Amino acid sequence: MEQSTGDYKGIFKSTFLFSFVQIVNIVTKVAVNKVVAIVLGAEGLGIISLYNTAINMLKSGCGLGIKQSAVRDVAEANEEKDYKKISVIITVTNKVVLFTALLGLIVTIIGSPLLSKYSFGSAEFIKPFIILSVAVALNIYAEGQMAIITGMRRLRDLAKVNIIGSVVGMASSIPFYYIFGKDGIVPSLVISALCLFAFTKLYVHRINVERVKLTLKETFQKATPMVQMGSVLMLAGFAGLAFDLLVSSFIRYEGGFATVGYFQAGATIISGYFGIVLTAMTTDYYPRICGVNKDNIALTEELNKQISAGIILVFPLAVCFVYLAPLFISFLYSNEFAVSTQYTDFAIFGTILIIASNCMGMIFMAKMESKLYLILVLTVLLGQLCIYIPLYHFWGLKGLGLSYIMNGVLALILYGIFLYKKYRIFLNRNNFKLIFIVILVLALAIMARNMDDRFISIVLGGILILSSCVYTYLYLDKKMNINIARICGNFFKKR
Repeated sequence: MEQSTGDYKGIFKSTFLFSFVQIVNIVTKVAVNKVVAIVLGAEGLGIISLYNTAINMLKSGCGLGIKQSAVRDVAEANEEKDYKKISVIITVTNKVVLFTALLGLIVTIIGSPLLSKYSFGSAEFIKPFIILSVAVALNIYAEGQMAIITGMRRLRDLAKVNIIGSVVGMASSIPFYYIFGKDGIVPSLVISALCLFAFTKLYVHRINVERVKLTLKETFQKATPMVQMGSVLMLAGFAGLAFDLLVSSFIRYEGGFATVGYFQAGATIISGYFGIVLTAMTTDYYPRICGVNKDNIALTEELNKQISAGIILVFPLAVCFVYLAPLFISFLYSNEFAVSTQYTDFAIFGTILIIASNCMGMIFMAKMESKLYLILVLTVLLGQLCIYIPLYHFWGLKGLGLSYIMNGVLALILYGIFLYKKYRIFLNRNNFKLIFIVILVLALAIMARNMDDRFISIVLGGILILSSCVYTYLYLDKKMNINIARICGNFFKKR
């Protein structure tokens, strides 16, 4: 199947852009945590963590998944160049988001006694949670506005919103910690949310749309599919959180808190740091496939382009990480956590498969196959649970890593079967070949790292890392007609 090299360039430009955004966000969070640790100590860091956990839970529940479902509707109208339809959808989205923001405000206020009790074990924090209801509402509204920007594929605006909102939020919240100590935590969270809200509203306001007057009945009719799809995505998200909780609880029961810590350290690296690339890729991929969701041939092309781009980008990073994993983990945590490599050495293979399965799963969302998507997600999670528990019981952290591989295989097979049966959408031969090559080199890197002869180990490791970089460069240059050096140079010139 022929693929447009121009489209590959677009994928890499957007991936590079949002990788940069993710890195900036991580750096600002690290900076804030460092200040908090110095000024407020471990207790202050713990309080902020509990507040953020509550805010994220409320955002997820009260947001009704609109931040994802709205992207589809806006992107579809944008692809059709139907400006009347775009204006109507943006108007509907704004009304729905206003409702979900008010819902978040009310639920947080009503639930403040329970939030205080179960988060902190006392009624002392009811008033702070009431104040934080404003932060919940502002965050929900801001995410809805970002969905509009994403759907319109105004990627540079989206990047600016993320970076400016993050940096300004950090700069405006830190003084509260210095001046008010722990009493400044709640105001700082509200100010951060206000900054994000202000910048998202500003950039959405720049989108030229007609003023559309809709009755309550019309708004309800047009919003119903968006809310239905969003609710399904919300349920899928909660199912994932419940799965993580069950697995962590079982690990704690079988192996204790230390083992949970080793597992979480490895899982954070696999899903968090490699997630930078995954998030960067899907930021543009999802609205792109939503725009062509009725054209199965175009969807097949987009799917295969995105998977090959994602895997080839992760390839040298994964090989380098695998070979240097003990040093990398010890640097991020401590020497005690080197045992986490028992998990990461296997889970890294699962990451390659999950890049492919995630891209496949998003097609169901673009197709508005909400019920089927939920059933598939729940089936994969149930299969994971059945795999994780026995494999951990017999092989510990290695078993969890093997489970992550099997999770990727299960999702790939399940999504692949339904995509082909329903839409004749499939992975091409080139992607299967690329997946095989990457997995083979990763296995060789692990073997090289574990060799007794350190000289041979270092030589082989260096060869494999260099080979993966050269292969990626040649793949980009020859098969995708992409000069990565030129793209990076142009990106920083425009900055």
